[in-house]
Amino acid sequence: MKRKLFTFVPLLCGVALAMGLTACGGGTGDDSSSSEEVVTSLTTSDADETTHTVTYYDGDEALHTEEVEDGDTAPEWDPTTTVTDKTFLGWYGEPTLTHVYDFTLPVTDDLSIFGSFVSYQEDTRHWALAGSGGTELLKTSNWGKVFTDEHYMVNESTETENIFTIEINLFVNDQFQFTNPVYDESSDSYSWGHQRGGGYLVEPTRDGVEYFQVGGGLGADNYTANITALVEGRYKFTLTTYPAGDFQKDDSPETYDNRNYYDTLEWVRVGDSTEVQAEMTTTFYLKGAYITDWGDLVNDHTKMVLSDGVHTLNNVYLKAEDEFMFASIFTETATGEESVGNVYIRGSNLTEESKALVSGESNIKVNEDGYYNFSYDEATELLTVVKNDDYVPPVASYYVDGNFGGRSWGIDESLKLVQDETDPEVYSLSSPITVSAADEEMGIQYYNAELSSPYVDFFGSSYVKTADDAYDLTKNNIVFKTPGTYNVSINTYSHIITITAA
Repeated sequence: MKRKLFTFVPLLCGVALAMGLTACGGGTGDDSSSSEEVVTSLTTSDADETTHTVTYYDGDEALHTEEVEDGDTAPEWDPTTTVTDKTFLGWYGEPTLTHVYDFTLPVTDDLSIFGSFVSYQEDTRHWALAGSGGTELLKTSNWGKVFTDEHYMVNESTETENIFTIEINLFVNDQFQFTNPVYDESSDSYSWGHQRGGGYLVEPTRDGVEYFQVGGGLGADNYTANITALVEGRYKFTLTTYPAGDFQKDDSPETYDNRNYYDTLEWVRVGDSTEVQAEMTTTFYLKGAYITDWGDLVNDHTKMVLSDGVHTLNNVYLKAEDEFMFASIFTETATGEESVGNVYIRGSNLTEESKALVSGESNIKVNEDGYYNFSYDEATELLTVVKNDDYVPPVASYYVDGNFGGRSWGIDESLKLVQDETDPEVYSLSSPITVSAADEEMGIQYYNAELSSPYVDFFGSSYVKTADDAYDLTKNNIVFKTPGTYNVSINTYSHIITITAA
């Protein structure tokens, strides 16, 4: 920074005398004559002028500098004649290229402006829609469990640009993003590759109308956050990618954790939706860190019951510091077809009274151990939490039951699960069970012969967190597909059943 300083100029004694001013000394012994102080002079012709240096960067390389008067704006310098081997995408206020630089701001100090430059590299990925909602594509997507030809974007790339497009119908509150699906042949299932979520969306608000909301779901940041439709319609999305600018968040080796500061997701509303929205009902279920290991376990211990617009779930035992929320399932009224929902009950839905028991804006955290009742009002979107200190659960024991190995259903003391010595919440069989043939079934009974209703509870396929090629979870009981010997255990806090080959 170069500053023009005020100049202090003292009057020389000889000059002062020549001008008839009082002498520089104390006089000639005349005490009555007072000595005047010499008045100094400042040069002020350019005293108010200050300049600042503006430097334009490509990464760490300084490309150009400009001198700007204090209070003026920085010129929007065009780098394309200097940088000819890269695409220029704009100027930013910091090296992370997070915020576009505002060239209307006055310059009051030295300034660095960072260019967004990226080299061309062909994108060989196949981008596809993943989401949940009322339209057919989102219902069948089921958050990426299914990818058909209709879910994939059309590759319209040129020799210098990577361009992918898709036209989709959207209803209000539909949620989605785009991913590079990775198919696992051994499990016949897809996982998500690189994600392009809400952080890449250009102009979610346009002409004063908020068409899309960025956020929701379980995305860790905006780059992987869901996009929520706020205006019904048929939309065309254009994803432009620059693979040369890809990087892994926090140097993670995971492929899904890819980020890119250059990619953009642009959109245009081409008209009204070509579909009619079906009537849907919503079911909520508990999902948490310890209580379900963040698994989607929809069963009698996690599923809310709907009555007169109010969803309730009672007598849930939760440990202090456990975190949870309620996820949702959509069911089409006419057909009974189910799909993964995109509505969540979080800490932001808590009533003020409930915040004395639980806390959090996103996930809800429990303050102390105990049994809790939950009530969610659809009309007000408020969740009421009550601690039920009067509830006393029935006491019983856990037994493996089923028709495996030539046996019939019924309680057998040899199949009673035993508490683990190192983890008291886990109960396991002392020895594995034998499955003789495919289609044999099993479950876990919570049983006490001394009670008038000895079969207190039953845990079947909806209590198994991870699917396995060895068994089928589509029915109420756990159905084995592969004969063999299996170890069985249950976590009595989460009620998650674990089955492993012996």
